[in-house]
Amino acid sequence: MNPTPKTVSHPLSTFYPSILLLFLFHLSVNAQVISKDPRDLLTVGSESIVFQSEINKSEYKLYINLPDSYDSDPTKTYPVYYALDGYRIFDTTTRIYKGMWNDGFAPETIIVGIDYSASKDRPSLHRTKNLTPTTMEGRPTSGGAPLFLQVLHDEIIPMIDRLYRSDKVNRTLMGTSFAALFAQYVLFTQPSLCSNYIINNPTLWWDNEYPYQLEEAFYQKNKNLNTKVIFLSGEFDDVARVTKMVEQIKGHDYSGMTLGFRVVENMGHLGGEAEAINQGMRYVYKRPTVILPEAELRAYCGTYRDREYTFEIAIKDGELNLIHKWAPQGVKIQAINKTEFAVLGRYFDFHFNKNEEGDVIGFYTQGGTDSSRSRTAIKIN
Repeated sequence: MNPTPKTVSHPLSTFYPSILLLFLFHLSVNAQVISKDPRDLLTVGSESIVFQSEINKSEYKLYINLPDSYDSDPTKTYPVYYALDGYRIFDTTTRIYKGMWNDGFAPETIIVGIDYSASKDRPSLHRTKNLTPTTMEGRPTSGGAPLFLQVLHDEIIPMIDRLYRSDKVNRTLMGTSFAALFAQYVLFTQPSLCSNYIINNPTLWWDNEYPYQLEEAFYQKNKNLNTKVIFLSGEFDDVARVTKMVEQIKGHDYSGMTLGFRVVENMGHLGGEAEAINQGMRYVYKRPTVILPEAELRAYCGTYRDREYTFEIAIKDGELNLIHKWAPQGVKIQAINKTEFAVLGRYFDFHFNKNEEGDVIGFYTQGGTDSSRSRTAIKIN
């Protein structure tokens, strides 16, 4: 049964406190609740969804942060970043993402924080149940990861895809500790669920180092792994085990996999989580670039002008550089492929306009909703 259309609320300032109501619609036979009440959110301006899973009968809360342009551009779709342990990390993730996007290191993205116990009834037990892949002696609530993976695959992700304009391919899954254990479990059980994985301080000791066995078993049947993955470890956490896992994966040399590893200096298990989110986002969202021959780059060099300013584009260290009054040292314009470019450290495209003969006649930059990031110039020399 498909849910009825989502109700669009008026600005919160127009509501009386007594009528900050929850917006209801039905998903299957269970009531799903969407709230914009700031008392119910970790980041004001976001939304939350509460639902009960039909798969494992557990209750979940999802925190959602929508990009700035979401309401202004109804045709645009957005990557989705799923943050496990959303009850404690959603706010930090959202704030880091907003800074990353403002600096141009991440695309506009829908952030989803996943909370395992909407009732907050002993959340640590719900967390252990959902995130651990096997039942371990002394951990009576462990071993629920297979069912939670099914919840993620069959309920949470389809729900987000129905309710929001999500990119159905570009998904990121991030977790720390037990949540990183689960992220690695997904990677080597159902890797196509997400295109990117950020695995921070994973609990690799779990159940006699089961994660290593899982990866080995996966490799015996799969030689391709089309994902971008980064492992991170605090300098004073279990660096040895994380290094061992990274080396084991490298030794298997999966086709299509992009693998990174970072040690967060002067940090332990949880204190470096914000830095891990920062480094993880920059890694998975960094677009690949290519080096073009200088003979091809020369066609783009010259003087350009818009209504206010003059720009010079020249070759420096084998790459194009944009030189202007704010950056006399030059800003790198890197090639994404033979015809498309992007500004280094800025997540927006740099298009060169050409005439019918193929000569460069100008450029156009485009970046998000900030008009100062969009600029059109013509080539005058």
